[in-house]
Amino acid sequence: MTGEALELVGVVEGEEIRQGLAEGTLRVGRGADVDLRLVAAGVSRSHAEIVVSGDRVTVADLESRNGTRLNGSRVTEAVPVSAGDTLEFAGCVFRIEVPGRSGGTRYNESATLMPKEEISWEEVREQRAAKRDRQSLLFQVLAEAGDLLTVQRSPEELYEPILDLVQTALDPERIIVLLVEEGAEEPQIAASRTLGRRRGEGLALSRTMVNRVLNQKTSLLTTDPLNDPDLDGAMSMISQQIRTAVAAPLFDNEDVIGLLYADDSRPGKRISRDELRAFTLLANGIAVAITHARYHALEEEKRRQDAELATASDILENILPTAMPDVPGYDLIAHLEPCFEVGGDLYEARFLPDGRLAFCVGDVSGKGLGAALLVTQILSLSRFMVGEGWEAAPLVTRLNREIFQTTDHLRFATSYWGYLEPETGHVTCVNAGHNQPFLVRADGRCEICPIGGLPVGILEDSEYAPNGIDLDHGDTLVLFSDGIPEAVDEADEEYGEDRLAALLTSHRDRSLAEMVEAVRADLEVFRGDAPVGDDVTLVLLKRLP
Repeated sequence: MTGEALELVGVVEGEEIRQGLAEGTLRVGRGADVDLRLVAAGVSRSHAEIVVSGDRVTVADLESRNGTRLNGSRVTEAVPVSAGDTLEFAGCVFRIEVPGRSGGTRYNESATLMPKEEISWEEVREQRAAKRDRQSLLFQVLAEAGDLLTVQRSPEELYEPILDLVQTALDPERIIVLLVEEGAEEPQIAASRTLGRRRGEGLALSRTMVNRVLNQKTSLLTTDPLNDPDLDGAMSMISQQIRTAVAAPLFDNEDVIGLLYADDSRPGKRISRDELRAFTLLANGIAVAITHARYHALEEEKRRQDAELATASDILENILPTAMPDVPGYDLIAHLEPCFEVGGDLYEARFLPDGRLAFCVGDVSGKGLGAALLVTQILSLSRFMVGEGWEAAPLVTRLNREIFQTTDHLRFATSYWGYLEPETGHVTCVNAGHNQPFLVRADGRCEICPIGGLPVGILEDSEYAPNGIDLDHGDTLVLFSDGIPEAVDEADEEYGEDRLAALLTSHRDRSLAEMVEAVRADLEVFRGDAPVGDDVTLVLLKRLP
């Protein structure tokens, strides 16, 4: 740094953010207690911090879920930053700038260039009032068409103004807006208007005219459908006694998204070539407006989805245990690595009133807010029942019935519950459709725990029987989600349970934290450049030697 003040400049959710960097620490995150709050999916509650100390500025990641990057490289420790650098907090990109040096337009004070004519926008809009000729009317319509671009509307809110503009420009009996919709065999009518004696008529169109306009990106004008060689008779037009018709492609400067059509059956009604030109320009402006409105609708939907994901992430972040309980004579650890911003895995561990330890791992169907709500329901119900001293089998049976009765029957969850007696090492367990845990013995053997019943929420009257295992000194019980054995590499080969068992056995004398890290690292090596397809969850319980 050179002693100059710096600021962070970026755009988050369409809003520009400028944050000065003053002496001290600036905490960045999604939580309410940070200095720079970024309400965006992927940003952790306490994500990163920027420290300004004299002429030195550094950035450090605060163990955020999706990481912090400096100029594209992941930040693993406090690193210095300077003007021109780019910082990224889980997709929120900022540039470090010196205020007043971001470039821009330069102006001079020369007075030698003077306007010869001036016209205000009000004069443009009032042109129609000053002159009533046809050319001025078309000019007025095109000027008013600019409002379609400057006023933000949904696609549906555009149609009435579009029909009004065409009505003003051509005064036709019939106007139709056709749009090419994905998956539809033919263009669909998005809006229409029929006036005068033709009100209530069907909306038959010339397929020849429609196809030519869409396929050749050509505007067409006819004043005699019967003898127009380009329209090959156009029987649909002739049958409706149409005297003149005009059609123009809705071209948004990249694609033809539909067609704008108008016609008239009144004797003597004619549309001129100049009006065709104006009609074509109008169609172009309309197409751009519709495309912009569609993009805006997509952006709004994405904002809604991002907000939903952020809400779901908050739900999971607040309800999953932040730390596992201390169990004398045992070591207990949990690790959850979500595939997306919001996953469907869960884990739990807490004491029953009689001193036993209840623990579980689970996986709900689906992702997003729905999955987060189901995780909340499962953990809330089970915590109540554990606190009341329910045994494992009745607890899972009750969970199954409650989830079946309160969901849409497309939602379900697998789960594995264990009740540990610390003094003896005996574990009473119930498996509801979850992956069978491994019991890694101190002598190197790896046993698979008994299979169980159906996932909870599938059948209302499912029954669950308890099983039992015994942990000797040095044994480790490993609960995991299917995101581990079903992980795939670039060749679409699965990681598999055999590889997981071999890795756990070879690391049985290591600490549980080292075992978790070994699994995580081996998965990363195995996947290579293949995308992560599911959440990764591990719960390990070891009886100490």
